[in-house]
Amino acid sequence: MGETPKTALHRYRELVKKIINEYGQYKPRYGDIEVQKIFDVQGDHYQLMNVGWHGNRRLRGCVLQIDLKNDKIWIQHDGTEIGVANELV
Repeated sequence: MGETPKTALHRYRELVKKIINEYGQYKPRYGDIEVQKIFDVQGDHYQLMNVGWHGNRRLRGCVLQIDLKNDKIWIQHDGTEIGVANELV
């Protein structure tokens, strides 16, 4: 018996949130950097951002961006060393 689309979508949401929370624990070693976890559950958009300062230089960057579209996980950007796709498989 297979999953219903609603059940699969709920499982995907929980999986994506878990991955972002895990990667969100790592703070860059340099600068005064804030790690931001962004969860838009209604739109099914999820991001992990680094925002802050390194000396007098402003830094901002997307580490991870994942969307859920058409009952699938779309990795829009993956700035991790390991690769999120490898973890999802």
